[in-house]
Amino acid sequence: MRIAKAEERAYAEILEAIVTQEYAPGDHLTEAALAEKLNISRTPVRSALKKMIVCGMLEYRKNTGYIIPVLTPGDMENVFQARAAIEAKTSCLAAARATEAEVGELFCLIGKEKDFYSKGKISEYTKTNESIHLGIAAMSKNDYLKRFIFQVFWRSELYVVFFDSFYHRNRQQRDPNVSKSCEEHDKLVGAIARRDCKAAAELMKAHIMSTYSSLTGLLPVL
Repeated sequence: MRIAKAEERAYAEILEAIVTQEYAPGDHLTEAALAEKLNISRTPVRSALKKMIVCGMLEYRKNTGYIIPVLTPGDMENVFQARAAIEAKTSCLAAARATEAEVGELFCLIGKEKDFYSKGKISEYTKTNESIHLGIAAMSKNDYLKRFIFQVFWRSELYVVFFDSFYHRNRQQRDPNVSKSCEEHDKLVGAIARRDCKAAAELMKAHIMSTYSSLTGLLPVL
């Protein structure tokens, strides 16, 4: 139990460091330095880092170890295309299979997401966004699709974290009272609540590709 708790803490704190841009694409992470920083043993740190490799947040290279992926236009296009295709399907299935309680929980999450956005609470907003997308995946009641989404969600989120204006406190583009993503989530969950499979799929695909489009002008040409 203690090991599981330590791994959970390691994962959460490493993720926090990435989301708040303590690290940047191309940076190397080491088990020893992280274990010392978090004041825990290397075993839970190693487990957390391996989990991050699975979901695309980190890469492992034989000669350099764990590294924040270098972000490129080609990779960005591929990962967002994959997410759009897979999550459109899970949204359709969620509309058919989600319980009323599950849909209610989604609406609650969107309320929290809007609040965190307006207050500029980066970590809380990011985790709530994850809960919405992975929650919809879970409502599809298809473990294979859920697993695939987990593998691409955070890889695509790296582009959001490092290039979206919300994550850069010194930028002034963000209207604190309006979040296009939250508005799109509202419409998407509304379609799921209405059991409109086709609309849910289309809205999810449009939502993901809207994010992609908004970021393409912010990614440096490499």
